[in-house]
Amino acid sequence: MLNLGCGTKMDGNWNNLDFSPYARFAHHIGIAKFLRKIGFISEERFQNLLDVDPEIILWDLRKGIPFDDDTFDVVYHSHFLEHIDKDGAPAFLRECYRALKTGGILRVVVPDLQKIIIRYNSAVNSIEDGDPEAIQDHEIVTYELFDQMVSSGISGTKEQRFLIRFIERIVRGNTAKAGERHRWMYDKYSLCELFTNIGFKDIKTETPTSSSIEGWTQFNLDINEDGSVYKLESLYIEGVK
Repeated sequence: MLNLGCGTKMDGNWNNLDFSPYARFAHHIGIAKFLRKIGFISEERFQNLLDVDPEIILWDLRKGIPFDDDTFDVVYHSHFLEHIDKDGAPAFLRECYRALKTGGILRVVVPDLQKIIIRYNSAVNSIEDGDPEAIQDHEIVTYELFDQMVSSGISGTKEQRFLIRFIERIVRGNTAKAGERHRWMYDKYSLCELFTNIGFKDIKTETPTSSSIEGWTQFNLDINEDGSVYKLESLYIEGVK
């Protein structure tokens, strides 16, 4: 099982792959401890680092998937596809298809454009009906829809000291260079069509806790340990090679 662009959400039974600073420091925990000691890495970030698979694969997925054809029973990625240009998404999903065995499952999780639009319309309708509390929800959902498309600040840096933010900006660049900027959004119709065009079969919408992947809920990839949903307003699509 292969978990692509895993960030800090992973399970030790999987092959976890990422290109984030967490993936880099996981192989150099001694350096991370030193940087925490001098205050360059916050305690919160260090604790997150301790949850990272020490055998995580450090790899830039812009170079493709570093495995042979027909290798995996399952390929999974969550909130990653939207960071790829619309024209580049088919090539990336073809890489997922290539790495899967015949009969293997691809599970893709992305922000659900339909759910976000429904929530936006609901907030607008409530405002027009005179509900003053709906203004806050309107602001929140508008922010969720557009912020990661236009923001230049890397996530997780706003709470850091100025010097750390400054150094991170030099090393990692802005959201576009760091790969954090959203470049497209999907609903179930557009994503299912993309699956179909790649050649996947038995394409269906799932939930955070439902899947054709054996033992899915034990991995806690789309839910938290307390059973709550990890990424709200998400779309879950699976297809079979």
